[in-house]
Amino acid sequence: MPSRRHHFLDAASSPWPMLIALIASVPAFYDSMMPTPATWATWMYVVSGVVILISAWRVQKLVQGHGASQPSGKTRPWGHHPLEVKLDWFLGVALLLNAVLPQSNESEPALIWRLIVAVLMLYRLLKISLPLFTETGLARLLAMGGTVLALCGIGFYWLDPEVNSLHDGLWLAFSTAATVGYGDVVPSSTASRIFSVFVVLLGYGLLSLVTASIAAMFVGTQERKVEHDILRDMHQQLQSVRQEIVALRQAVEDMKTEQQGMQPEDTPPKALRATHTEQP
Repeated sequence: MPSRRHHFLDAASSPWPMLIALIASVPAFYDSMMPTPATWATWMYVVSGVVILISAWRVQKLVQGHGASQPSGKTRPWGHHPLEVKLDWFLGVALLLNAVLPQSNESEPALIWRLIVAVLMLYRLLKISLPLFTETGLARLLAMGGTVLALCGIGFYWLDPEVNSLHDGLWLAFSTAATVGYGDVVPSSTASRIFSVFVVLLGYGLLSLVTASIAAMFVGTQERKVEHDILRDMHQQLQSVRQEIVALRQAVEDMKTEQQGMQPEDTPPKALRATHTEQP
């Protein structure tokens, strides 16, 4: 039974439902700043909020009910800190509240509230997805970086009226994430400017991981070469020490043989001589 409980706990504490719900609510956040918001954005807030609340409730219930029976030393992908559970409850309620608030382009307090929620959502997304970016190979990081830049380019193409093509949106996403700022294509609307802030925070961090992985690859190659040279030198030194030990052992054996050959055969041992001397 404990193994079944642990299995249910692992299934309920999976980060994927909450991760998908948080990502799905991002388009709704920017749609509320568009001149003609769509109806689906409201339903996206509702669905995402309900999913996050259900996930937070299941995690809290199972952790409280079976926390004592959790195997020692077992870690989870994103942890169950009490503050994180409370944050999940807050985000779920906040997303439901976003569904009933006025549109961001019509109410400045609603825009400020949604910005605060968006920052907390970004923090939660980073906490959940952190294991995906740690101890990851270069190929996987490149795939993740390309996917993020493609999604950011689509976002700029959707949000900014001055971005007339998808390749302009991709170029703007790359120049924004890399913080180069050529100035040929720039965000022109409120939604795209807010979007660019999150692109910098997410894209620059991801590009830094890619460049760090490339640098680590070259450094690792050099370290392996140095390690190979050290091991080869140590092997040569051990071979030399082994040969010297063999030579010293042979010299000792030769000295023992010479000493035994120099002793007269008719000379009795010292103990035997001492015995003859003591006799009357």
